[in-house]
Amino acid sequence: MSNQGYHSEYSTECTSEEWDEYCRMPQVREDETPEEWKLRIWDHLIYFRDNDFLLYQNKKYLEAKRRIWVTDGTSYSPEIGIAICFSCNQLVYIRKRNRNISNYNHIGLEKHWSTNCTGNKFCSLRYDKYLKIIQKPESTHNYEEVYALHHYKL
Repeated sequence: MSNQGYHSEYSTECTSEEWDEYCRMPQVREDETPEEWKLRIWDHLIYFRDNDFLLYQNKKYLEAKRRIWVTDGTSYSPEIGIAICFSCNQLVYIRKRNRNISNYNHIGLEKHWSTNCTGNKFCSLRYDKYLKIIQKPESTHNYEEVYALHHYKL
C-alpha cells in the first residue's frame, strides 16, 4: 500500500486511508447534533491540522455537510450552515452560503472573526485599524481598505 496516497492530485501528503477519513470528516450523521459531530471528529481534525494535511480551503475552518440521498441511489452533501472555526475552535452558525470570496465562503465567518472570535486570527481588519481607516476621507481609501471596510460592516 502506498504511503503517499493522494499527494499530487489533492495537494496533501496524507495516505489513502487518511484521505478517505478526511473526506468523511465534514459529514454530520443523521442522528447527530452539531456539538456531537464536533466531538466525534475533533481528535482526527487536530491530527490533520497539526500535520498540515488540511487542504488550502480548509485552513481556516471546516464546514459541516449532511448527506442527502436521491431516489436514484445517488447522494450529494450540501453545507448546512455550521463550521468549526480554527481560530477559536468553536462551532459557528454561519447560515447558508451566500458568497465565495478567496479562502472563505461565508460572510457569517467574516462576521464571527471580526466580532465574536476569541482567537481572531483570520479577520482581515482589527477594530483599531478600522477606526484609523474610517477617519480618513473616503476619496483616499485604496481598494483593500474599501474591501476590508465592507466586510467589517457586515
